[in-house]
Amino acid sequence: MDSTNSNPNTRHELTLMNLPTELHIHIASYLDYPDALALKHTNRHFYAIVYTGVYLKVSWLLSRFEHKLECPRNEDCSLRTDASFCNKTVRKIMERRRRHLECRPGDGGCTVVLGASCRKEVVPRWLRKELRGWRDEVLIYGLLLVFWTLVWHAVRMYVR
Repeated sequence: MDSTNSNPNTRHELTLMNLPTELHIHIASYLDYPDALALKHTNRHFYAIVYTGVYLKVSWLLSRFEHKLECPRNEDCSLRTDASFCNKTVRKIMERRRRHLECRPGDGGCTVVLGASCRKEVVPRWLRKELRGWRDEVLIYGLLLVFWTLVWHAVRMYVR
């Protein structure tokens, strides 16, 4: 009898990578294209086993169309490889999806996590929209920092 298994105090660390490959494949089969692509690019193991083929891409595009979300309309959009599929339009869509910018307010409004609603953001929705070439959230947080710093100094001067 193995002494490591008989000791009740022995702790086995459970991580995603300790699960069998069959479970990895099964879990990945529930992911839509953007999530499967993100998992695929985490390490070599997942790159070899996660499917991001034509069926998954078309399924994702149809789902977006059914939810009346932006779909790439470019003829240059090839379904052969991930690199040729992820042209500028698809990258922009995935960036908006990652930031939950496509989600509608209210219950069940999240398009990333179906059936849930997005968390309330610190930055208001009108300010999170693209600022004519400035798609960097650092600008938004910087403006908020400057605003609150000015408010803080005004309050301090008023209190004195």
